[in-house]
Amino acid sequence: MPTNPLHLYRRRQALFRQKLGRAQCKSNGISWLRLLFFILAAGAFAYGVYTARAGFYLAALLLAAVFVLLVIKHIRLKEEMEFLQKLVQVNEKACLRLEGKWTGFAGRGERYTDDDHPYSTDLNIFGQGSLFQYLNDTISFQGERLLAEQLSRPQAPEQIKLRQEAVADLAGRLDFRQYFQAAGMDDFFKRQDPQTVLAWAESKVYPLGWKSMLLFLPALTFSLFALGFLGFLPYLPALILLAMQIAAALPGEKKNLARFTATDQAMRRLKPYAALLRYIEQEKFKAPLLKALRKRLFSAGQPASGCVHQLVRIAERNNLRFSNSLIYLVLKYAFLWDLWTLKMLDDWQKNYGRAVRGWFAAAAEIEALASLAGLCHDHPRWVFPRVKAGPPALKAKGLGHPLIAPAKRVANDISLSGAGRFIVITGSNMSGKSTFLRTVGVNLVLAYAGAPVCAAECECSLMRIYTKMHSSDNLEKGISTFYGELLRMKMIMDAAARKAPLLILLDEIFRGTNPRDRILATRNIIGQLLRQNVIGMLTTHDLELGELEKEYPGSIRNYHFTDEIRAGEIHFDYKIKPGLAQTANALALMKLVGIKVEKTRL
Repeated sequence: MPTNPLHLYRRRQALFRQKLGRAQCKSNGISWLRLLFFILAAGAFAYGVYTARAGFYLAALLLAAVFVLLVIKHIRLKEEMEFLQKLVQVNEKACLRLEGKWTGFAGRGERYTDDDHPYSTDLNIFGQGSLFQYLNDTISFQGERLLAEQLSRPQAPEQIKLRQEAVADLAGRLDFRQYFQAAGMDDFFKRQDPQTVLAWAESKVYPLGWKSMLLFLPALTFSLFALGFLGFLPYLPALILLAMQIAAALPGEKKNLARFTATDQAMRRLKPYAALLRYIEQEKFKAPLLKALRKRLFSAGQPASGCVHQLVRIAERNNLRFSNSLIYLVLKYAFLWDLWTLKMLDDWQKNYGRAVRGWFAAAAEIEALASLAGLCHDHPRWVFPRVKAGPPALKAKGLGHPLIAPAKRVANDISLSGAGRFIVITGSNMSGKSTFLRTVGVNLVLAYAGAPVCAAECECSLMRIYTKMHSSDNLEKGISTFYGELLRMKMIMDAAARKAPLLILLDEIFRGTNPRDRILATRNIIGQLLRQNVIGMLTTHDLELGELEKEYPGSIRNYHFTDEIRAGEIHFDYKIKPGLAQTANALALMKLVGIKVEKTRL
């Protein structure tokens, strides 16, 4: 694994640009050759007409064939150039992420924002500047949705272990991840909800019934016509059979057209997935989860990409209906073209229709895992946490916020083990209390998704995360800030009462009321939570809450963040320390931003 991923991405970006430049030069050369051979073919044909010499017709034909081959080669070269351009963009995005310029990325996941979710809003999981925006490299609607779900709910411990192995495996497969991502860099994949394709693929198959017995009539009909032409038989038997074919082909035209149209729409949605599926099929994974996902792409021994191409060929049979109606009518009645197409379609749906859901699910899962693998590749010093079932517990060394640039990130240690344990954190404004809570929460979200965490060491139990940080009025619902806090705390208390292991992160709760009521309410809440199967952290400016450590010895510990004023400026070290805070900085901060501070009496 590279020690400096940024340099690696820059080298790859330069390499793909170099290849793109060579391909562009080659494309320009082919363009001139196409023009030359077109002129030569046209000239040879014209000269043949002028001189009435057949040899020039043959030369014109050969030159035209070379022209066609050049056109085909040019089309393929342009496709290669488009793919190289996408690879340049993939590496450019990777560079921007490592340079801290990722807040302009698309795919922020606003649609998954839920104010009633236990933690996603408070921990900034979705939206502008979010964890989702930072790591999202998914390419499809379903892949993006799956990644959002995995960041919104914890997996089972055994599943987390499998996902960690898969993420580590994918982290070392940079070519696969980038080619896979480039193959899906099209708005088509983000726009298309696969449910429409799944509804078609899994729809009921209506066999042709008695009409299937007529599919071999065309061979017999033409044989009888041939015998009639040779004089061995009259034409009447052949005409009777042809009439039977027409009678079989005429009914159900409207129904058949509707089915062909639905098939064409499904094919257009499935066709772009063929390249993505092929990349997965060709990769030799080591992680058990990835092997299992790859196996889902093989139905009855056939690769999913091949099955998609079969469907494309079936759907394209119907294009004759619109491209050449005269030829289509001959094929329809003389060869029972539509009936054969319907039979091929029925066979395809019967053999592969139920497998399509698995194809989509496997591709989406690999998209989500590949996004997490990017973290593993780009941050080789991050670690995979040891996650186990059991009483609530969290122990980490060198824990930092994954979205803060390494140059500014400050790491801290934390240890909370056993139900009924709380840390009360005091400190001055802007000293890092809220950021530390988010650091703990975001890293656990990553841990439960199977990703590495921003830490030197980490082990934890599987816990539900509940937070209370943001507070605001809801005018639409007529809910004040304080009442909104009460509802949020009610949700947390109800969750704790269900006895499941919880991690609770509370940031200065009950700010919407007076200090006396706030302290009383907070003491009451903490006292109840200590009797539940939870661990938690509480930040506060109310130093009186530091007395809780004496009231609940062994269950509550005091920690604080502090600041230092030097030469009229406030300096923060963002390091958590034992004990209560001894400083306050509200007035100093007022002066710092230019607000005049006058002496007043309390």
